[in-house]
Order: sequence, then structure tokens, then C-alpha cells
Amino acid sequence: MSQYYGRPYGDAAPVQTTSGPGPEASAALRMPNVYDLGGDGKSGMPAWYRQAYYPTAPFYSTNPNVGYQTRFYSTGAVNATAGSETLAIIQFDLPCRLIAINGSAFNTAAGNAFPVGVNPRDTFLFRLEYTTGDKLHISQRLGSTVCGTSERPGEIGGVGYTIDQGASVSIGITPLLPNLRIDITLVCLEMRGPRNFIQR
Repeated sequence: MSQYYGRPYGDAAPVQTTSGPGPEASAALRMPNVYDLGGDGKSGMPAWYRQAYYPTAPFYSTNPNVGYQTRFYSTGAVNATAGSETLAIIQFDLPCRLIAINGSAFNTAAGNAFPVGVNPRDTFLFRLEYTTGDKLHISQRLGSTVCGTSERPGEIGGVGYTIDQGASVSIGITPLLPNLRIDITLVCLEMRGPRNFIQR
């Protein structure tokens, strides 16, 4: 089974094809380093080429029976204990690409004001982990470093983050102040295939 890689914009970028390991393949004794990951030059292309990382540009299928729909998955925490992580699970019924993560916080206490100069996204820590244990964020960080807003989306970059059908993500939110409503929105591009027949 071959995989095709190239620039997601459909321009004249080089496209590489790779096949699975051959019959002489053996187990690697060490993980590859950056030098090992470059092209071998046999195809006439350079070992590396450049392409834009932002805006996020997800892969689209060449299968005409696959459709796409944007969906906003969301979760959050309301008046959770300051300094303690709240875990939320988001389930995905369809395969999708995570394009961006947005978030914000609102002070639910009387007065509804944060201290002067405090960004609402700096009032909580955030992290996201996939079902398999793959961590999009290696550790919790201030929301403003990993979450965008609807005006300036927190793009994942590259081709996005792939989430398969039936999978889920675990989101960790740690309020740093009391009396917060924290909302997190995942901007996803769902991939929808045919439901009632199989193309042979």
C-alpha cells in the first residue's frame, strides 16, 4: 500500500511515493535521526524541500465518495477547583482532522473582572492527549500559548492532527483562579464516506 506526500496546496511541489518494506527488511536497531529522514536523491529530487506550515492545510481524499463537513467539538470547566486539573473526554464518531484549538475564560464571580493586564487564557493550564496516549501537548501550559480565539484561531499547523473514527481525546484543564467558566472549542474537519454501500 503506497502513501502519497506533497504540498497540500496542489501546486507544483514534488510528490514522493513510498511503499512498504520489502522481503529483505529487518528490524531497526535504533530510531532514525534527522539525517536519516531526508530523501535518498534517487528520484532526482533534493533530500528536503520547503513548504508553508501555516495556515493549516489538511489532506483531502482523492476518493470522490468522501465528503467533508466542519464541526466544532467543545468542552470546558465551570467553577472547578483552582489548582486542580479537570479532565474532559471528547468522543469522535467520524474520522476528522483537528485544525485549531480555541479557548477562553470568564470570571463568574461578582464584578466579572480579571486583574488588570491578565489575559483570560492565562487563567488556566491546558493539554490534549489522544486515545492512544499520543500527547499533542507534552505537558500543561498556559492557555494563551496553545489556544487561540475565534478571531485568531490557534492553528495546529501542517496538515493538522488526525483523529480516527471512534477515537477520543482527553483534555486537561487546570484553573489558576477560582470562579472561572473555561470553554474550549476544537475546530475539526470531518471526513464522511458512503454509508450504505461498498465500492468494489
